[in-house]
Amino acid sequence: MNAFLDLPSASMDEADVILLPLPFEGTVSYGKGTARGPAAILDASRQVETLDEETGFELDKLTYCWAEEIQPAENQKPERYLETVLESATLAHGHRGFVFGIGGEHSLTAPLAQAAAGEDSLDDLTVVQFDAHADLRKSYEGSSSSHACVMRGLLDRGASVLAIGIRSLSSEELDHGQAHDRWEPYFARELHQEKGAEVRLLDRLEKLRGRVYLTIDVDCLEVSLAPGTGTPEPGGLRWWQTLSYLRALLRPSPDKAVLGADITETAPMEGSRVNEFTAARLICKLIAYLHQP
Repeated sequence: MNAFLDLPSASMDEADVILLPLPFEGTVSYGKGTARGPAAILDASRQVETLDEETGFELDKLTYCWAEEIQPAENQKPERYLETVLESATLAHGHRGFVFGIGGEHSLTAPLAQAAAGEDSLDDLTVVQFDAHADLRKSYEGSSSSHACVMRGLLDRGASVLAIGIRSLSSEELDHGQAHDRWEPYFARELHQEKGAEVRLLDRLEKLRGRVYLTIDVDCLEVSLAPGTGTPEPGGLRWWQTLSYLRALLRPSPDKAVLGADITETAPMEGSRVNEFTAARLICKLIAYLHQP
């Protein structure tokens, strides 16, 4: 059976790239639809050319496993579903392939990053977050497992967070982030308006060392690229701007290990293919950049 990129689906044992579809929207607080994101991304990927025109990398040189969807049980509490994701992602990381989590809502990043790190302590992990929102709330709508709290959980467990594209946060979130020297934001406004901000960010990404996990909430992008995401925020990152950051981050280095990645908050819209196609193209770009010379 053909799957991602309309290529034959390999087993986890054989795959160079393992994609975990996670159709979950258990704590979504505004726009719905992220549960349909993984299936829509898979379908859109079948329309993506396998040549990456920027790097020259042929995506069909690799083998892909589009894993079975991890469906939440009826009325399952978010905490239990996220435990299941941790178990499944840990198993996936036991294979040689690079693991992508395909969401679904952004709360998924917590167990996915934990599985990639493979340890209880996250003290030596840098999470690079592309996002419109800080996601640093202590709890939201009665849940500390909410998508709005996911980065706070990782930060409080010892991870460093390099946040790119932020343009929406509460005063509580700002105070909490600034109380940690491990929270390093690059606000969208600064990247668009302040001279030298992009140069500083590109330099930071190129020089990043150690263990890295990448999470992309598609609302980091300008709304024209992802209009159907749960909370579309104007003033986002442009396409080539975003790719320049990702290419700098993923440029191979003997002193840097990118452990895994996820893409979240894709919400298909009736009559449009923009959201899912953008997400599929982003995944393909990440794969190409991971294999750039």
